[in-house]
Amino acid sequence: MTAASVPSCYQLGTHTLSVPISLHTTNRKRLCERLKKAKGVPAGAIVLLQGGEQKQRDCTDADVVFRQESYFHWTFGVLEEYAIWMGKIHNLEHFKKKYDADEIFFTDEIAEVLQKKSPSTLLTLRGLNTDSGQHCREAAFDGISKFSVDNKILHPEIAECRVFKTPQELEVMRFCKQS
Repeated sequence: MTAASVPSCYQLGTHTLSVPISLHTTNRKRLCERLKKAKGVPAGAIVLLQGGEQKQRDCTDADVVFRQESYFHWTFGVLEEYAIWMGKIHNLEHFKKKYDADEIFFTDEIAEVLQKKSPSTLLTLRGLNTDSGQHCREAAFDGISKFSVDNKILHPEIAECRVFKTPQELEVMRFCKQS
């Protein structure tokens, strides 16, 4: 198999599981199918999730080890953080292929892209984690106030999707159990 024909995947080290991006593609499809069937979801709604952000440790220039926001990672498989980048800077086409996405944009284009798409509603994630007592960090960007936003529909639907595991997700869990 040549490098060009290898499906997109990520691996966090030499002795870790190679996780295919198709796991996250399947998750996105499952979420969209569930939302299409859900009561109260307006036609033309667009899901908007907030990714994780790099944080610095206390009053230093040292970073806390980055962990992607869990719902964002479940949906897209994106590992990269937002603000700090070391190494080669890739173009949008690279990330489109890497994450098997239909479309990719820079974060500073969100308002303009969404305005062109003219969604009926933006579905943002806001819900309580009953274990930690913390709420999900709701997506925000300059200009979001120009859109109709619903932050109640998405959380129960995406949480329910995450309860029922796909065969690929079960494979990841089995690998973790063995490690």
